[in-house]
Amino acid sequence: MLGLMMNVPLQLSRLIDHAADFHGETEVVSRRLDGSLERETWSGMRTRAKRLAKAMHATGVTADTRIASLTWNTLNHIELFYAALGLGCPLHTLNPRLTVDDLSYMIEKVEDTVCFFDSSTLSLAEQIAASSPAISRWIYLDENDPLPETRLKNCSRKSDLVKGEDDDFEWPVIDECSAATICFTSGTTGRPKGVVYTHRSLTLSAMNMSMADMYGNARNGEQVVAMPIAPIFHANGWLMPFSAPMNGHKLVLPGQDFSPGSVFEFMASEGVTIAGAVPTVWGALLAEMQSTGNDLPSLRTALVAGTAIPPPIFDALERKNIDVRQTWGMTEVPGACHASLPPGSVNLDDDEQARLRRDRQGRVTCLADMKIVDDDGEKLPSDGVAVGFLRVRGPLVAARYLGEPPEQCHDWLDTGDIARIHADGSLEIVDRAKDVIKSGGEWISSPQLEAAATNHPAVELAAAIAIPHPHWQERPLLFCKLRSGMSVTPDELREHMSKKVAKWWLPEEVRFINEMPMTPTGKISKKELRQLYGND
Repeated sequence: MLGLMMNVPLQLSRLIDHAADFHGETEVVSRRLDGSLERETWSGMRTRAKRLAKAMHATGVTADTRIASLTWNTLNHIELFYAALGLGCPLHTLNPRLTVDDLSYMIEKVEDTVCFFDSSTLSLAEQIAASSPAISRWIYLDENDPLPETRLKNCSRKSDLVKGEDDDFEWPVIDECSAATICFTSGTTGRPKGVVYTHRSLTLSAMNMSMADMYGNARNGEQVVAMPIAPIFHANGWLMPFSAPMNGHKLVLPGQDFSPGSVFEFMASEGVTIAGAVPTVWGALLAEMQSTGNDLPSLRTALVAGTAIPPPIFDALERKNIDVRQTWGMTEVPGACHASLPPGSVNLDDDEQARLRRDRQGRVTCLADMKIVDDDGEKLPSDGVAVGFLRVRGPLVAARYLGEPPEQCHDWLDTGDIARIHADGSLEIVDRAKDVIKSGGEWISSPQLEAAATNHPAVELAAAIAIPHPHWQERPLLFCKLRSGMSVTPDELREHMSKKVAKWWLPEEVRFINEMPMTPTGKISKKELRQLYGND
């Protein structure tokens, strides 16, 4: 027997319509590429998106057209999001921090034919065009500036494209399982892999991010001022471009300038209440606060993901009355854990609650099934003791990567993480499978080693990798970047770390480096560290 409810598709155009109809005067604010501010409302954003969609449709863009964006966290990008997705076009968000070779590879993999770019990415666009003939049409996301001189063929301004158009345009009805956005993984272990989200999955993901227990301190509507410090090309800006209009939040976009000073000033001036970023970014913002002597009194929640947060950064944010909330997800499975505390935590003292928020990466959501398995794929107990390879499945999870045949669909996605699952549903990431150090048959957790190192006041960043050992199979090598003007010897650091980890975990070798290599998404690049050691 089938149910008798209306079969109305979950399509993303519903989000911008909802925001415009019922939160129409709530602001969306961004920095332009020149640093000036641009203010809009959700009602105005729908008007802009519909004008652009109507113009694109009039020039032959259809649901079969695959569109790329080579730009930053700006209103122009949000306008393009809802114009393209409203038409049913897959939108491929390119990362301008990647190489021309990687970007050309991704464009050809997706089969993009139209690319929107801006003044900061013009040179990169020209290099892509010279490297790959896939893009046949280029559209300049101008900010009231003229079309620059360029070698790009078939290039026009967005302003000229929409000139004379109105917003009298009906969103087409599309299959909720149609492709929506396309994001690529970081490619830390090889070529980046394409993740193709659907309208259904992104709508459910935005609903998941909106649940009352996602952060444990939810507020309504425009009381929430959200800033995705994570770039939009990085897993859809952690869903904030979708969850904000769904809930009527004010959305604040930092544009191209992600420098700590610029982001801090913008957060303060716009009263940001929640922001999402990887730990290194939060560390940089803390350094900005310390150097200026200023705080962020409006900021209530620091959403952290990507990697475990070092205890000194966690503690420093908490001392500033900023509620640190960790969650776990991947490009392949956004927001799979809620950042709220387990049941019964309200009865714990403040220190114990802080320990749970620091040491665990959230709790399993109802939209993602998780399990840990051993080397043979056998399920291990969720008892907070057993450690295994993390597997996940559900409507938020990628079934396969772009270009893979249907027979390669996953029943359970191998996340590449080593984890514990506690009986209360909270998740504790022990390590990345590639990064785990196996010494004498026993695992050494690189995040715990790194946390013990960064607990020393002289250590700003730390990264541990495995190196071969003739007897123990592998031993840890620790790379450290020291804080300016501070010093510590390897022996002093090991002595300090011995108070936090077992002595047999301690690295025989500690290397101090001037700069820690970072990935384009703000994480420490262990791939480059392995290459530095000659062990990749």
